[in-house]
Amino acid sequence: MTAGSTARLGTAEYAELVGRVHAAVTAALPAGASLLVLSKGDAALLEIPGFAAEHFPQDDSGEYAGHHPRDSDEAIKRLEELRRRGAEYLVIPVTALWWLDHYSEFAQHLASRGELVSEVAGTCRIVDIGRRAAAALGSAAEATPQTSIDQMRDYLEHLLSTDTRVVVLETGGGVAPALAPVRAAELASEELQAGGERPLDALRRLADGGADYLIVPRSTDEWLESHAEVFGEIGASCRKIADQRHLCRVFELKGLWAQA
Repeated sequence: MTAGSTARLGTAEYAELVGRVHAAVTAALPAGASLLVLSKGDAALLEIPGFAAEHFPQDDSGEYAGHHPRDSDEAIKRLEELRRRGAEYLVIPVTALWWLDHYSEFAQHLASRGELVSEVAGTCRIVDIGRRAAAALGSAAEATPQTSIDQMRDYLEHLLSTDTRVVVLETGGGVAPALAPVRAAELASEELQAGGERPLDALRRLADGGADYLIVPRSTDEWLESHAEVFGEIGASCRKIADQRHLCRVFELKGLWAQA
């Protein structure tokens, strides 16, 4: 990717640019995707219907940081922290393309770790900051899922309160204890079919035992595809509160819907 620059835009021109950025995102990305936008604090750039968009860079509360990173190292650190929390794409409006010249190592990081999804001349570039890393991780049954687990831990810590208790659906084991300090217990996939009972009965026991949420890692997707009735029961019985396509789904166990 080569950077460019643009003259300062007038109010009407900038409003048109914001609209074009929204259109580019909607055309290129799946609904519900989690975005970071080089916004310089402009909330209008984040108001994209159907998408979860946040400022980049941002402070601990998620608001615009109020200043640019000191150098490429800081920019990369901030980006990676947010990627581990679930950010999937970085949107770079044309007015922010100077970043790729000024923060040259940051640009190299995007080129090596990310994947250019869309480039609309005079509008923006959209970089996938999660797909290539996720493809390299593989499933939990492969050599080491540590990077994926680190991302999941950061994501859950950001999503849930510190006193929350979760159970993690596992097909190979080892994920739940690695999520500490998240309070996670293991639920072996076989337990959802034990004794011929319905998965809902097992889920109710977990809720009665104090579990607040069921975490379904993406590493279980293959198993769930071959046990569609199990996943169907989970979806019908529990409210899904989060779905991060590279990491996990999160289902609420408290107040399970009554099922005959």
